[in-house]
Amino acid sequence: MSRPSHAQSLAGPQQRRPLLQRLLPAAAWLPRYQRSWLSGDVLAALTVWALLVPEALAYAGIAGVPPQYGLYAAPLALVAYALFGGSRHLMVGPSSTVALVSAAAVAPLAASGGDHRYLALTIALALLSGSILVLAGLARLGLVAKFLAKPVLDGFIMGLAYTIAVGQVGKLMGVHLTGDTALEKAVSLVGQVGAWSWLPLVVGVGSAALIVVLARFVPRIPAGIVAVAAATLLAYLFDLGSHGLALVGHIPGGLPGWQLTGLDWEDVYHLLPGALAVALVGYTESIAVAKAEAARLDYEVDADQEMIANGLANLGAGLLQGFAVNGSLSKSAADEAGGGKTQVVALLCAGLTLATVLFLTGLFAYLPEAALAAVVIVALRNYFSPAGLVRLYRVRRGDFVLATCALVGVLLFGVLPGVILGVVLSLTLLITRESSPNSAVLGRRPDGDDFADLVTHPDYQTIPGLLIYRFDGPLVFPSAERFAHEVRALIKADAPRAVPGASKPVRALILDLEATADMDTTAADQFVDLVAALRRAGVQVMLARLHGALRDFMRRDGIIETIGEDAIFPRVLDAVRDFEADAGD
Repeated sequence: MSRPSHAQSLAGPQQRRPLLQRLLPAAAWLPRYQRSWLSGDVLAALTVWALLVPEALAYAGIAGVPPQYGLYAAPLALVAYALFGGSRHLMVGPSSTVALVSAAAVAPLAASGGDHRYLALTIALALLSGSILVLAGLARLGLVAKFLAKPVLDGFIMGLAYTIAVGQVGKLMGVHLTGDTALEKAVSLVGQVGAWSWLPLVVGVGSAALIVVLARFVPRIPAGIVAVAAATLLAYLFDLGSHGLALVGHIPGGLPGWQLTGLDWEDVYHLLPGALAVALVGYTESIAVAKAEAARLDYEVDADQEMIANGLANLGAGLLQGFAVNGSLSKSAADEAGGGKTQVVALLCAGLTLATVLFLTGLFAYLPEAALAAVVIVALRNYFSPAGLVRLYRVRRGDFVLATCALVGVLLFGVLPGVILGVVLSLTLLITRESSPNSAVLGRRPDGDDFADLVTHPDYQTIPGLLIYRFDGPLVFPSAERFAHEVRALIKADAPRAVPGASKPVRALILDLEATADMDTTAADQFVDLVAALRRAGVQVMLARLHGALRDFMRRDGIIETIGEDAIFPRVLDAVRDFEADAGD
């Protein structure tokens, strides 16, 4: 028997799995783990670790806590997602996005309480946002992800990548950028042009070039680690810190003490809005990365399970005294680029990070921040390509507009407004498309019994006195009014959209409902009113190719009784023959 492929060895669609595998996705893939994957997972873990540790130190500063608390946030979060998450490459950990939201939520509540209160509130925020996500996932609220259309997700991801990259460019230029959005950071960067330094730029560009060259010609070597190690060694040997090169600096090692003290239930109540914001932003970024990666590699992730896994990751981060975490675009990209196959990468990375906390913090004292910036930017390079937007522009302009709006929204207004804009745009797209499905007037092929759209088959012929109309979508409240208006306009002899080629007034209407699988009560009311109006005008109404579910609905609502069983036909041809027989009589 041949060995299963990577895709076959990992778990299939969520609904086909046993209960244990649905609750604990690792139970599906871990027993089937193949030894041949281990070398790739080890290299990827080293790559992610080399990126995660310096990033965690940097993002702790964004969150407003000491640098070591960025390291505390990672180990249990990585383990929790590896066991409970469904993505093969999503790496959770500290991120600049969630760190910004965390700081924004905590700062007003800790304004007069000192550093300890700030730290306690930050940890409590991680625990609270994690609890919200777990409860929401158990309540199957992961469906919120369905309100983000794929073009919106693509634009959001691209905007997020540019936002992170612009923040890293400041480190390459040796300046500290202010502002939360990509635009504000870019303005801050240009405003400090006189303070730019050549040394961090040389270190950063050199590190990026080394990563790209190694990845191109020696792909099995962890390029990120080599670049970071080389830059650290150079900074140490030539004492570059004394020449103006920003270094990570010394950080204390060892496990943290319990800092979650001095808070009461009133503090928890005031943290709730911030926790909801952290949960929404973090989950949206995580599910966007997970779904993009799953679509690219042809497998599925369950939105509810992802919500639970992200919640447990935040609970793990908070229990180890870290701040809120989420799925990271840069670290996930580094995992995939490093050759990772499974979430064993996360488990190995968790062990490496814990070892770093306990024993290795001194190694990063001479790590140049410019080298870290280079690692982040190179890891994101695949997300800078405009090829996806070009395709959308060529194929469907509406989707291009959605993606561009999401991209610009993130760049100009920030991640949280970008998320809200994405949801609004997706809902707008859904309603617009539901309200404007295609419709067609059908004609009969000369010397035949086939029926097709007269626009695409102009040689087909109408039948005198008969309108055959097809509506290619559900009859629901966004589309019901358009359906009724269009039918009325087509039947009126003097209407702009009168039946093409009609030589006499319409005496009968055949509604081809083969593409209409659903109807709601709003549409049902308008449908009945339309039938009544047509009958008063002397127009007979017949239905053809009626779906079983739609027929059941119409029967329950009394529409079948109104139409009459004898006016419902299995084929359009049957309805046409019935009309012609009556006309012959």
